[in-house]
Amino acid sequence: MRVLLGALILGLLPVLGGCHHTPAEQQIRDTITAMQKAGERHDIDGIVAPLSDDFIGGGDEEAGPFDRRDFKRFLTFVQMREGGSVHTTIGAMTVALQGTDHATANFDVLVTGGGGLLPRDGQVEDVHTGWRLDSGRWKMISAEWKANAGTR
Repeated sequence: MRVLLGALILGLLPVLGGCHHTPAEQQIRDTITAMQKAGERHDIDGIVAPLSDDFIGGGDEEAGPFDRRDFKRFLTFVQMREGGSVHTTIGAMTVALQGTDHATANFDVLVTGGGGLLPRDGQVEDVHTGWRLDSGRWKMISAEWKANAGTR
């Protein structure tokens, strides 16, 4: 009887373990949220940590293209120029898996600043990102952003 009970418990472990696995879409959402929170703390290393080594990004004509190192420099410049008063609010987000190891995440972000490079009352950016599963972690491989036409 104990052997049968033990076998049953062992047989259920993979199923029970699977209950605690965070779906890929949620892992990506959580990573983006963590990046946003790092920005609020002025933690640029926390923002760039999820970027892949081969990351490429760019935005409106003055912003990009950037590799990982260039993007970190850009964030540092913006943070210094704005006097540490950059704030972001992420809007609705869509995450779409492409197979098991690639995904996209698209969202709007309201960015406000201290009146330097960024307007105090804010600007909405449309953000499109690409993701790849790398050694069990989702890494951002690309990002494109542009001012939302309604906020120019």
